[in-house]
Amino acid sequence: MGREPSLLLPWENSKVDLDSREIWSDKIAASDTPAGLMGTGHMHRKYQPMIGFWWMYMNMGPDYYEGSSALNLNGLEAIRFAGKPVAMGDVSMFMEQYMPMLMFGLTDNLTFMAMFPIWDKQMDMIGLPMGGFMPTGMHGMSGMTGMGGMHTGSGGLPLQPMPPGSRMSMKAIGLGDINFQWIYKLLDFHRHRIQMNLGFSVPTGSIDETMSDMAGHRVYPYDMQLGLGVPAFIGALTYLGQSEDRRWGWGVQGYSTVPVGRNNQGYAWGNSFFGNGWVSYNFTSFASINFSGVGYYQGEIHGANPTNELSIRTAPFIAMPDIVASWTGGEWAGAALGVNMRMPGFAKEGFQKAGTSPENALQGNFLTAQIVKPLYQYWNGVQYGMNWMATVSWQWWY
Repeated sequence: MGREPSLLLPWENSKVDLDSREIWSDKIAASDTPAGLMGTGHMHRKYQPMIGFWWMYMNMGPDYYEGSSALNLNGLEAIRFAGKPVAMGDVSMFMEQYMPMLMFGLTDNLTFMAMFPIWDKQMDMIGLPMGGFMPTGMHGMSGMTGMGGMHTGSGGLPLQPMPPGSRMSMKAIGLGDINFQWIYKLLDFHRHRIQMNLGFSVPTGSIDETMSDMAGHRVYPYDMQLGLGVPAFIGALTYLGQSEDRRWGWGVQGYSTVPVGRNNQGYAWGNSFFGNGWVSYNFTSFASINFSGVGYYQGEIHGANPTNELSIRTAPFIAMPDIVASWTGGEWAGAALGVNMRMPGFAKEGFQKAGTSPENALQGNFLTAQIVKPLYQYWNGVQYGMNWMATVSWQWWY
Protein backbone atom coordinates (compact mmCIF):
# COMPACT_ATOMS: atom_id res chain seq x y z
CA MET A 1 0.00 0.00 0.00
CA GLY A 2 1.06 3.61 -0.41
CA ARG A 3 2.45 3.03 -3.89
CA GLU A 4 2.03 6.00 -6.20
CA PRO A 5 -0.33 5.41 -9.15
CA SER A 6 1.03 3.92 -12.32
CA LEU A 7 -0.60 2.01 -15.14
CA LEU A 8 -1.21 -1.36 -13.48
CA LEU A 9 -2.83 -4.60 -14.52
CA PRO A 10 -6.36 -4.93 -13.04
CA TRP A 11 -5.29 -7.37 -10.33
CA GLU A 12 -2.51 -4.99 -9.25
CA ASN A 13 -4.86 -2.11 -8.38
CA SER A 14 -4.80 -3.06 -4.72
CA LYS A 15 -1.17 -1.91 -4.58
CA VAL A 16 -2.32 1.71 -4.92
CA ASP A 17 -3.21 3.76 -1.84
CA LEU A 18 -6.91 4.57 -2.28
CA ASP A 19 -6.47 7.74 -0.21
CA SER A 20 -3.77 9.13 -2.49
CA ARG A 21 -4.51 12.59 -3.92
CA GLU A 22 -3.64 11.17 -7.32
CA ILE A 23 -6.36 8.53 -7.19
CA TRP A 24 -10.07 8.90 -7.98
CA SER A 25 -11.64 9.64 -4.58
CA ASP A 26 -14.64 7.72 -3.26
CA LYS A 27 -15.10 10.08 -0.31
CA ILE A 28 -16.76 13.12 -1.91
CA ALA A 29 -20.25 13.70 -3.31
CA ALA A 30 -18.92 14.41 -6.81
CA SER A 31 -17.71 10.82 -6.97
CA ASP A 32 -21.25 9.48 -6.64
CA THR A 33 -23.10 8.46 -9.78
CA PRO A 34 -26.61 9.80 -10.59
CA ALA A 35 -29.53 8.18 -8.75
CA GLY A 36 -30.89 6.68 -11.97
CA LEU A 37 -27.95 4.28 -12.20
CA MET A 38 -29.44 2.45 -9.18
CA GLY A 39 -26.08 1.96 -7.48
CA THR A 40 -24.53 0.07 -10.39
CA GLY A 41 -21.75 2.63 -10.92
CA HIS A 42 -20.02 2.64 -7.55
CA MET A 43 -17.85 0.22 -5.56
CA HIS A 44 -16.93 -0.37 -1.91
CA ARG A 45 -13.63 -0.87 -0.18
CA LYS A 46 -12.57 -4.23 1.23
CA TYR A 47 -15.07 -5.53 3.80
CA GLN A 48 -17.18 -2.34 3.55
CA PRO A 49 -20.93 -3.17 3.56
CA MET A 50 -23.79 -1.01 2.34
CA ILE A 51 -27.55 -1.23 2.70
CA GLY A 52 -29.73 0.92 0.47
CA PHE A 53 -33.24 1.56 -0.73
CA TRP A 54 -34.15 2.95 -4.15
CA TRP A 55 -37.52 4.34 -5.23
CA MET A 56 -38.25 4.90 -8.92
CA TYR A 57 -41.42 6.38 -10.41
CA MET A 58 -42.13 6.45 -14.15
CA ASN A 59 -45.13 8.47 -15.31
CA MET A 60 -46.45 7.49 -18.73
CA GLY A 61 -48.47 9.43 -21.31
CA PRO A 62 -50.32 11.63 -21.89
CA ASP A 63 -49.87 10.70 -25.57
CA TYR A 64 -49.59 7.51 -27.55
CA TYR A 65 -46.80 7.23 -30.09
CA GLU A 66 -46.84 5.66 -33.53
CA GLY A 67 -43.12 5.51 -34.18
CA SER A 68 -41.98 9.01 -33.20
CA SER A 69 -45.34 10.66 -33.95
CA ALA A 70 -47.48 11.55 -30.94
CA LEU A 71 -51.23 10.94 -31.08
CA ASN A 72 -53.97 11.41 -28.52
CA LEU A 73 -57.00 9.16 -27.89
CA ASN A 74 -58.80 10.63 -30.90
CA GLY A 75 -55.89 9.51 -33.03
CA LEU A 76 -55.91 6.09 -31.38
CA GLU A 77 -59.54 5.60 -32.47
CA ALA A 78 -58.39 5.58 -36.09
CA ILE A 79 -55.66 2.96 -35.53
CA ARG A 80 -56.25 -0.54 -36.90
CA PHE A 81 -54.35 -3.80 -36.41
CA ALA A 82 -55.21 -6.56 -38.91
CA GLY A 83 -58.16 -4.39 -39.89
CA LYS A 84 -59.57 -4.29 -36.36
CA PRO A 85 -60.13 -1.23 -34.17
CA VAL A 86 -58.68 -0.74 -30.69
CA ALA A 87 -61.18 -1.23 -27.87
CA MET A 88 -59.47 0.67 -25.05
CA GLY A 89 -56.82 3.29 -24.59
CA ASP A 90 -54.83 4.41 -21.56
CA VAL A 91 -55.71 7.66 -19.85
CA SER A 92 -53.04 7.24 -17.18
CA MET A 93 -50.33 4.75 -16.32
CA PHE A 94 -47.42 4.64 -13.93
CA MET A 95 -44.71 2.18 -12.96
CA GLU A 96 -43.27 2.40 -9.47
CA GLN A 97 -40.34 0.39 -8.17
CA TYR A 98 -39.18 -0.09 -4.59
CA MET A 99 -35.77 -1.71 -4.43
CA PRO A 100 -33.82 -2.78 -1.36
CA MET A 101 -30.15 -3.37 -2.13
CA LEU A 102 -27.15 -4.93 -0.42
CA MET A 103 -23.51 -4.32 -1.38
CA PHE A 104 -20.27 -5.61 0.10
CA GLY A 105 -16.63 -5.02 -0.78
CA LEU A 106 -15.02 -8.43 -1.17
CA THR A 107 -11.70 -6.74 -1.96
CA ASP A 108 -10.71 -3.20 -2.95
CA ASN A 109 -11.15 -4.35 -6.54
CA LEU A 110 -14.33 -6.44 -6.30
CA THR A 111 -17.79 -5.55 -4.94
CA PHE A 112 -20.82 -7.83 -4.68
CA MET A 113 -24.34 -6.42 -5.16
CA ALA A 114 -27.83 -7.91 -4.72
CA MET A 115 -31.01 -6.08 -5.83
CA PHE A 116 -34.59 -7.01 -4.87
CA PRO A 117 -37.06 -4.97 -6.99
CA ILE A 118 -40.72 -4.69 -5.98
CA TRP A 119 -43.02 -3.35 -8.71
CA ASP A 120 -46.31 -1.44 -8.54
CA LYS A 121 -47.77 -0.98 -12.03
CA GLN A 122 -51.16 0.63 -12.61
CA MET A 123 -53.08 1.69 -15.69
CA ASP A 124 -56.48 3.33 -16.14
CA MET A 125 -58.23 2.76 -19.47
CA ILE A 126 -61.20 4.20 -21.28
CA GLY A 127 -63.51 2.60 -23.86
CA LEU A 128 -63.13 4.02 -27.36
CA PRO A 129 -66.06 4.62 -29.73
CA MET A 130 -65.09 1.75 -32.07
CA GLY A 131 -63.97 -0.59 -29.29
CA GLY A 132 -65.56 -2.82 -26.69
CA PHE A 133 -69.12 -3.84 -27.54
CA MET A 134 -70.24 -3.44 -31.15
CA PRO A 135 -73.74 -4.41 -32.37
CA THR A 136 -74.21 -7.28 -34.84
CA GLY A 137 -73.60 -6.23 -38.42
CA MET A 138 -70.70 -3.90 -37.73
CA HIS A 139 -67.24 -4.56 -39.11
CA GLY A 140 -65.85 -7.91 -37.99
CA MET A 141 -69.09 -9.12 -36.35
CA SER A 142 -70.67 -11.23 -39.10
CA GLY A 143 -69.99 -14.44 -37.14
CA MET A 144 -71.85 -13.33 -34.02
CA THR A 145 -75.16 -14.72 -32.80
CA GLY A 146 -77.47 -13.64 -29.99
CA MET A 147 -77.89 -15.84 -26.91
CA GLY A 148 -80.55 -14.55 -24.57
CA GLY A 149 -79.62 -10.98 -25.40
CA MET A 150 -75.88 -11.74 -25.04
CA HIS A 151 -73.77 -11.31 -28.15
CA THR A 152 -71.06 -13.92 -28.64
CA GLY A 153 -67.90 -13.98 -30.67
CA SER A 154 -65.89 -16.83 -32.16
CA GLY A 155 -66.22 -20.04 -30.14
CA GLY A 156 -69.19 -18.72 -28.18
CA LEU A 157 -67.06 -16.34 -26.07
CA PRO A 158 -69.30 -13.62 -24.58
CA LEU A 159 -68.76 -10.03 -25.68
CA GLN A 160 -69.40 -7.78 -22.69
CA PRO A 161 -70.55 -4.21 -23.38
CA MET A 162 -68.09 -1.42 -22.59
CA PRO A 163 -69.71 1.84 -23.65
CA PRO A 164 -67.40 4.52 -25.05
CA GLY A 165 -66.13 6.69 -22.25
CA SER A 166 -66.49 4.04 -19.55
CA ARG A 167 -63.42 3.28 -17.46
CA MET A 168 -61.60 0.29 -16.08
CA SER A 169 -58.23 -0.21 -14.44
CA MET A 170 -55.53 -2.83 -13.90
CA LYS A 171 -52.97 -3.18 -11.16
CA ALA A 172 -49.94 -5.48 -10.81
CA ILE A 173 -47.92 -5.44 -7.58
CA GLY A 174 -45.22 -7.85 -6.50
CA LEU A 175 -41.60 -8.94 -6.52
CA GLY A 176 -39.69 -8.45 -9.77
CA ASP A 177 -36.64 -10.33 -11.00
CA ILE A 178 -33.95 -10.43 -8.31
CA ASN A 179 -30.48 -9.79 -9.68
CA PHE A 180 -26.92 -10.31 -8.50
CA GLN A 181 -23.89 -8.47 -9.83
CA TRP A 182 -20.16 -8.33 -9.29
CA ILE A 183 -18.41 -5.02 -9.96
CA TYR A 184 -14.72 -5.31 -10.80
CA LYS A 185 -12.29 -2.40 -10.99
CA LEU A 186 -10.26 -2.62 -14.16
CA LEU A 187 -8.25 0.60 -13.82
CA ASP A 188 -7.56 3.26 -11.18
CA PHE A 189 -5.08 5.77 -12.59
CA HIS A 190 -4.58 9.52 -12.02
CA ARG A 191 -8.20 10.27 -11.02
CA HIS A 192 -9.66 8.02 -13.72
CA ARG A 193 -11.41 4.74 -12.98
CA ILE A 194 -12.94 2.00 -15.17
CA GLN A 195 -15.27 -0.62 -13.72
CA MET A 196 -17.01 -3.66 -15.17
CA ASN A 197 -20.28 -5.23 -13.99
CA LEU A 198 -21.15 -8.87 -14.62
CA GLY A 199 -24.21 -10.61 -13.23
CA PHE A 200 -27.54 -12.25 -13.84
CA SER A 201 -31.20 -11.96 -12.88
CA VAL A 202 -33.42 -14.73 -11.52
CA PRO A 203 -37.00 -15.05 -12.92
CA THR A 204 -38.79 -14.37 -9.63
CA GLY A 205 -41.21 -11.81 -11.13
CA SER A 206 -44.69 -12.89 -12.19
CA ILE A 207 -45.57 -13.10 -15.89
CA ASP A 208 -49.17 -14.19 -15.16
CA GLU A 209 -50.81 -10.80 -14.56
CA THR A 210 -54.09 -10.76 -16.51
CA MET A 211 -57.22 -8.73 -17.18
CA SER A 212 -60.46 -9.33 -19.06
CA ASP A 213 -60.56 -8.21 -22.68
CA MET A 214 -64.41 -8.11 -22.89
CA ALA A 215 -64.35 -11.12 -25.21
CA GLY A 216 -64.05 -13.78 -22.54
CA HIS A 217 -60.25 -13.96 -22.58
CA ARG A 218 -57.86 -13.22 -19.72
CA VAL A 219 -55.22 -11.31 -21.65
CA TYR A 220 -51.64 -10.57 -20.58
CA PRO A 221 -50.57 -6.98 -21.29
CA TYR A 222 -46.83 -7.36 -21.77
CA ASP A 223 -45.88 -4.08 -20.09
CA MET A 224 -47.85 -4.98 -16.94
CA GLN A 225 -45.82 -8.09 -16.16
CA LEU A 226 -43.46 -8.03 -13.19
CA GLY A 227 -40.59 -10.03 -14.70
CA LEU A 228 -39.08 -11.53 -17.84
CA GLY A 229 -39.97 -15.13 -17.03
CA VAL A 230 -36.45 -16.32 -17.86
CA PRO A 231 -32.95 -15.68 -16.46
CA ALA A 232 -30.99 -12.83 -18.02
CA PHE A 233 -27.33 -11.91 -18.26
CA ILE A 234 -26.35 -8.43 -17.06
CA GLY A 235 -23.27 -6.52 -18.16
CA ALA A 236 -22.08 -2.94 -17.74
CA LEU A 237 -18.99 -0.81 -18.25
CA THR A 238 -18.47 2.42 -16.31
CA TYR A 239 -15.85 5.14 -16.69
CA LEU A 240 -15.41 7.69 -13.86
CA GLY A 241 -13.22 10.79 -13.74
CA GLN A 242 -12.47 13.70 -11.38
CA SER A 243 -10.74 17.04 -11.60
CA GLU A 244 -7.58 17.61 -9.59
CA ASP A 245 -9.33 19.98 -7.16
CA ARG A 246 -12.13 17.40 -6.58
CA ARG A 247 -14.78 19.95 -7.58
CA TRP A 248 -15.83 18.26 -10.81
CA GLY A 249 -16.69 14.65 -11.54
CA TRP A 250 -17.90 12.96 -14.71
CA GLY A 251 -18.66 9.56 -16.07
CA VAL A 252 -20.23 7.34 -18.70
CA GLN A 253 -22.02 4.02 -18.25
CA GLY A 254 -23.45 1.47 -20.67
CA TYR A 255 -25.69 -1.16 -19.07
CA SER A 256 -27.25 -4.13 -20.90
CA THR A 257 -29.68 -6.93 -20.05
CA VAL A 258 -29.86 -10.03 -22.26
CA PRO A 259 -32.73 -12.49 -21.57
CA VAL A 260 -32.01 -16.20 -22.11
CA GLY A 261 -34.65 -17.98 -24.22
CA ARG A 262 -38.46 -17.84 -24.19
CA ASN A 263 -40.54 -18.07 -21.05
CA ASN A 264 -43.36 -20.53 -20.37
CA GLN A 265 -45.85 -18.13 -21.97
CA GLY A 266 -44.06 -18.59 -25.29
CA TYR A 267 -42.35 -15.23 -25.75
CA ALA A 268 -39.08 -13.47 -24.97
CA TRP A 269 -38.30 -9.81 -24.51
CA GLY A 270 -35.51 -8.47 -26.68
CA ASN A 271 -32.22 -7.20 -25.28
CA SER A 272 -32.22 -3.84 -23.52
CA PHE A 273 -29.53 -1.18 -23.25
CA PHE A 274 -29.31 1.86 -20.98
CA GLY A 275 -26.74 4.58 -21.52
CA ASN A 276 -25.91 7.51 -19.24
CA GLY A 277 -23.29 10.25 -19.46
CA TRP A 278 -23.03 12.89 -16.73
CA VAL A 279 -21.09 15.77 -15.22
CA SER A 280 -21.26 16.59 -11.51
CA TYR A 281 -20.14 19.60 -9.50
CA ASN A 282 -19.24 19.52 -5.81
CA PHE A 283 -20.60 22.48 -3.81
CA THR A 284 -19.08 21.06 -0.64
CA SER A 285 -17.49 17.74 0.26
CA PHE A 286 -20.98 16.36 0.97
CA ALA A 287 -23.26 17.94 -1.68
CA SER A 288 -23.13 17.86 -5.48
CA ILE A 289 -25.39 18.46 -8.45
CA ASN A 290 -25.28 16.44 -11.67
CA PHE A 291 -26.51 16.86 -15.24
CA SER A 292 -27.01 13.82 -17.45
CA GLY A 293 -27.80 12.74 -20.97
CA VAL A 294 -29.78 9.50 -20.86
CA GLY A 295 -30.78 6.96 -23.52
CA TYR A 296 -32.66 3.67 -23.45
CA TYR A 297 -33.31 0.94 -26.01
CA GLN A 298 -35.65 -2.04 -25.60
CA GLY A 299 -35.83 -4.80 -28.21
CA GLU A 300 -39.30 -6.00 -29.22
CA ILE A 301 -40.84 -9.25 -28.06
CA HIS A 302 -40.07 -12.44 -29.97
CA GLY A 303 -42.97 -14.87 -30.06
CA ALA A 304 -46.26 -14.07 -28.33
CA ASN A 305 -48.49 -15.07 -25.47
CA PRO A 306 -51.02 -17.58 -26.93
CA THR A 307 -53.98 -16.06 -25.07
CA ASN A 308 -53.19 -12.64 -26.50
CA GLU A 309 -52.93 -14.15 -29.99
CA LEU A 310 -56.29 -15.92 -29.53
CA SER A 311 -57.91 -12.66 -28.50
CA ILE A 312 -56.41 -10.79 -31.46
CA ARG A 313 -57.47 -13.54 -33.87
CA THR A 314 -61.04 -14.20 -32.66
CA ALA A 315 -62.33 -10.94 -31.22
CA PRO A 316 -63.71 -8.28 -33.58
CA PHE A 317 -61.46 -5.71 -31.95
CA ILE A 318 -58.02 -5.40 -30.36
CA ALA A 319 -58.54 -5.22 -26.61
CA MET A 320 -55.69 -2.72 -26.12
CA PRO A 321 -52.39 -1.91 -27.83
CA ASP A 322 -50.52 -3.55 -24.92
CA ILE A 323 -51.38 -7.12 -26.03
CA VAL A 324 -49.86 -6.84 -29.52
CA ALA A 325 -46.39 -8.44 -29.43
CA SER A 326 -45.14 -6.55 -32.49
CA TRP A 327 -46.14 -3.30 -30.75
CA THR A 328 -43.42 -3.63 -28.12
CA GLY A 329 -39.91 -2.25 -27.83
CA GLY A 330 -38.48 1.07 -28.88
CA GLU A 331 -36.16 3.78 -27.66
CA TRP A 332 -36.05 7.13 -25.95
CA ALA A 333 -33.46 9.74 -25.03
CA GLY A 334 -33.62 12.62 -22.61
CA ALA A 335 -31.97 14.94 -20.10
CA ALA A 336 -31.73 14.60 -16.33
CA LEU A 337 -30.97 16.73 -13.29
CA GLY A 338 -29.87 15.24 -9.98
CA VAL A 339 -28.47 16.00 -6.56
CA ASN A 340 -26.34 13.84 -4.24
CA MET A 341 -25.75 14.39 -0.53
CA ARG A 342 -23.50 12.24 1.62
CA MET A 343 -22.38 12.51 5.19
CA PRO A 344 -18.76 11.50 5.88
CA GLY A 345 -18.77 7.74 6.36
CA PHE A 346 -16.61 4.82 7.38
CA ALA A 347 -13.94 4.03 4.81
CA LYS A 348 -11.25 2.34 6.82
CA GLU A 349 -9.47 -0.78 5.75
CA GLY A 350 -10.51 -4.26 6.78
CA PHE A 351 -12.23 -4.53 10.14
CA GLN A 352 -10.52 -1.46 11.65
CA LYS A 353 -13.90 0.28 11.69
CA ALA A 354 -15.50 -2.47 13.78
CA GLY A 355 -14.50 -0.78 17.03
CA THR A 356 -15.14 2.75 15.77
CA SER A 357 -18.23 4.68 16.82
CA PRO A 358 -19.87 7.14 14.37
CA GLU A 359 -19.19 10.80 15.11
CA ASN A 360 -22.91 11.58 14.73
CA ALA A 361 -26.20 9.96 13.73
CA LEU A 362 -25.85 11.10 10.12
CA GLN A 363 -22.43 9.60 9.50
CA GLY A 364 -22.44 7.14 6.61
CA ASN A 365 -25.87 8.24 5.32
CA PHE A 366 -26.08 9.03 1.64
CA LEU A 367 -29.05 10.47 -0.32
CA THR A 368 -29.49 10.85 -4.09
CA ALA A 369 -32.31 12.15 -6.27
CA GLN A 370 -32.79 12.59 -10.03
CA ILE A 371 -35.54 13.57 -12.44
CA VAL A 372 -35.51 12.61 -16.15
CA LYS A 373 -37.47 14.13 -19.00
CA PRO A 374 -37.47 12.45 -22.44
CA LEU A 375 -36.71 14.71 -25.40
CA TYR A 376 -37.07 12.05 -28.07
CA GLN A 377 -38.98 8.77 -28.22
CA TYR A 378 -39.60 6.20 -30.90
CA TRP A 379 -41.82 3.16 -30.23
CA ASN A 380 -42.54 0.14 -32.42
CA GLY A 381 -46.15 0.07 -33.58
CA VAL A 382 -48.45 2.04 -31.29
CA GLN A 383 -47.52 2.47 -27.62
CA TYR A 384 -48.23 4.74 -24.68
CA GLY A 385 -45.32 7.17 -24.41
CA MET A 386 -43.19 8.18 -21.44
CA ASN A 387 -43.73 11.50 -19.67
CA TRP A 388 -41.12 11.73 -16.91
CA MET A 389 -39.23 9.61 -14.42
CA ALA A 390 -37.91 10.27 -10.91
CA THR A 391 -35.50 8.28 -8.74
CA VAL A 392 -34.66 8.76 -5.05
CA SER A 393 -32.31 6.65 -2.92
CA TRP A 394 -31.11 6.28 0.64
CA GLN A 395 -27.93 4.38 1.44
CA TRP A 396 -25.91 3.71 4.55
CA TRP A 397 -22.24 2.95 4.17
CA TYR A 398 -20.38 1.45 7.12
